[in-house]
Amino acid sequence: MNNKLIVILDDDAERVEMMRQEITKRFPDFDYVFFDNAPDMIAWLRDSLEKVAVISLDHDLGPNQERAGRVFDPGTGRDVVDFLESHKPDCPVLIHTTNQYGGDGMKYALEDFGWSVKRVIPMNDLSWIKDEWIEKIADLINSTQSEK
Repeated sequence: MNNKLIVILDDDAERVEMMRQEITKRFPDFDYVFFDNAPDMIAWLRDSLEKVAVISLDHDLGPNQERAGRVFDPGTGRDVVDFLESHKPDCPVLIHTTNQYGGDGMKYALEDFGWSVKRVIPMNDLSWIKDEWIEKIADLINSTQSEK
């Protein structure tokens, strides 16, 4: 199966737009799905993980929100990692966060369960997305496709 789906967890609208642009330029044959909170991403992954080529996770997702008249906790990228730990490592994961301890914890936890993981530390406003993030996404996709 040649998966062509990139799934991203990030709550920053400017980052999301730049990531969308870079994916569209670099991988026109790929689809993408963005989530701004961990619970929705986990619910989606329950039924769709086997379709994913690569996952990119931010750690910090902002404060609680109001949703349908109730307080909603967006969680963190670590919540998605905790979900992934109980699943077969079917695709690589890229962690993109400035939270050093949170990012390190996510990386080590996934690696302990056999997931292939790379890390990017956001810097220089949004230029890291064009300069480093999309390159690591490409590396992960290429390494996965060459294994199949």
